[in-house]
Formats: sequence, C-alpha cells, structure tokens
Amino acid sequence: MLNSLFINHQDQKEALAIERRRRFEESRKQRIFNARRRLIGVDTEALGLQVQQKHGAEQAQAEQQRKIAEEMRRQEQVLLLKQYEQRQERMREENELNRFRASHQKPEQSRDFDLFDPNGLKKTLPARLGDDDPRLTISGAQKFDGEDLEERHRRKVQVEQQRSWLEQQIQEKRQAEIDRRAAETFLEESLMSRENQLHQLASQERYARGKIQEAINEFNRRLMTEQEQQRLRREREEQEDNLAEIYNNLTSDVLTENPDAAKSSFGPNRVITAQYKGMSTEEIEQIRRTQEQQLEELKRKRENEANTRKAWDQLANDFDRTVTMKERELNRRRHALAEQIRHENHELSMEQHRKLQHLDKVVYQNRPTQAYFDQFNTCTR
Repeated sequence: MLNSLFINHQDQKEALAIERRRRFEESRKQRIFNARRRLIGVDTEALGLQVQQKHGAEQAQAEQQRKIAEEMRRQEQVLLLKQYEQRQERMREENELNRFRASHQKPEQSRDFDLFDPNGLKKTLPARLGDDDPRLTISGAQKFDGEDLEERHRRKVQVEQQRSWLEQQIQEKRQAEIDRRAAETFLEESLMSRENQLHQLASQERYARGKIQEAINEFNRRLMTEQEQQRLRREREEQEDNLAEIYNNLTSDVLTENPDAAKSSFGPNRVITAQYKGMSTEEIEQIRRTQEQQLEELKRKRENEANTRKAWDQLANDFDRTVTMKERELNRRRHALAEQIRHENHELSMEQHRKLQHLDKVVYQNRPTQAYFDQFNTCTR
C-alpha cells in the first residue's frame, strides 16, 4: 500500500514537472519565433556560466598539474643532490687512493726497481763527458782530430732552451689547473644553497671530531711531556745511582771490619787490599734499604705506566663511542629524510590514483549516444 502511494506521488511529481516544462517551452516558442519580441537567439547567461565553469575546472586542473610538476622538480633536485654527494664521495675516495699510491707505492720504492728502471742507462756515465775527460786515453778511441769542440756550449744552450720550454709548459698547466679550479669553485658556489643543511650536519660532525682530536692531541702532548720527564728522571736517577755506587765502592769497607785499617797512604779513596775485610752490617743494611727503595720505585713506575695505558685505552674507547654515536645520528637523519620523501611520494601517488579513478568512474561515465545528437534542432532550443 505504501509502495503504491509512493509511486502515485512520484508519478504526479513527474507529470507536474513535464507540464511545467511544456508550458515553459510554449512561452519560449512565442518569445523566440516572434520576430518583434525576440531579442537574441541564444541563452548567453547559461553559456557564460558554462564557460566560467569550464575555465574554473581548467584552472583547477592546471593548478593540480603545477603542484605535481613542482613536487617532481623538488624530488629531482633531491635526487640530483644525492647523486652529487655520491660523486663527491667517490671522487674523494679515488683522490685518497691516488694520493696514497703516489706517496707510498712509487715505482722507485719497489725492491727490484733497478732491474726495470727506464732511466737506468741515462743514470750511467757516458763514455765521454768532454774534451778534458781523464778517461779519454789513446786506446779508448773517443777523441779524434776535427771534432766539434763547441759541443758542450751547444748542448748547454739546448738544455737552457728545453728548460725554458718546460717552464712554459708548466706555467700553462698551472694556468689550466687554476681555470679548472675556478670553474669547480663556481659550480660549488652555485650548489651551496642546496647543501646548507648537509653542510651544517657535516660541520657539526667535523666540530665534534675536531674537539675529540684536540683532546687527543692535548693528551698526547701531556703524555709525551710526562714520558720525557720520566725518562729524564730515570736517567738522572740511574746516573745518581751509578755515582752512588761508584762512591760506595770507593769509600765503603768491603773486606775489613776496621775501615781505618784498610786506608792507604796513597790517597783517601785507596785501600790496602791485604787488610780489607769486607762491608759492615750497617753498610749491608743500607744496601738492602737502597734495594728495597729501588724495588718500590720500580713498582710505582710500573703502576704509573699501567695507569697511563689504562687512561689512553679509556680515551680511545670514548673517542670510538663518540664517533659511532655521530655516525648513527647521521644515518637516522638520512633514513628520516628518505622516509619523509617516500611518504610524500606515496601520498601524491594515492591522490593522483584517486583523481584518475574519479575521472574514469564519475566524470567520463555519461558518454553521449546517437539519441543525444538526434534531439538537436527539434525544438526552440
């Protein structure tokens, strides 16, 4: 029952709408087909509204395309920056390798370089150095009448000319190197604005490493000074011990109980060997005390050295821990930046996918048929 009432009500609404459109069409015919009352043949307001709507849609689409292009440019800049960093890192590693090879792996530093030295024959003396060479004997067949006696001067001039050419080539190479460095400097300055954040991180890391290196250098200087002082003190103590030992050997009684009986008339530091009876108990005790003091001093020195090594190991561990923490922080920041870029790319991809689905499923679903084109020119519209 409710369904029938609803259907009747819907039919009445549709019938009233059709009747209303029919009356509107009749009035429009009277207005358009009457030459006296007709003012214009088209509905400019509706067409203007459609044009505005179309322009608005085109502007919205252009703005969306602009945002997508701007995001793509930003991502390209980030990728170019990453590629530039990778190239710089690779160039730095190659330069370090080349510098190491040039400094520590020279051909002339090899063990058997003299076997394949390309200038080996050049380094040997020629058979004749000049007209006054003492090796020019009659049997040597190196000097004859009618020779070019100005050969030495001519060769000197040629050497000077070659030296000037070489200096000119060196100057040209230096100028080319200066131009190349200027071009690289200009390129680096042009890219400096995009590297501020990374340079800040790098500067922080360099600052931390510099502080750690300064602390290590200061500790090394103090340690070197302390070791030098200990070495001087050991040498001084050893010299004093040697002098004391020499003095004790010269002045102590070795084999006699009466020190005065072993004194010699030839000097205060000389003894009569036949009357010398050995050292006294006090002298033996003094030697033992001296030995004990030396043992304690040696033990204290070893403890100081052990403490120094322990402090050095602790400082090295702290340095490694600090460097590791800095590296982890840099890795976390790089991962966070990469995750942010990936998240933004995912959001842009989802937004573009939604818009494409909206265009395919909503906007482009109402496709015109032949009946749509056949209805034109059948009425006043």
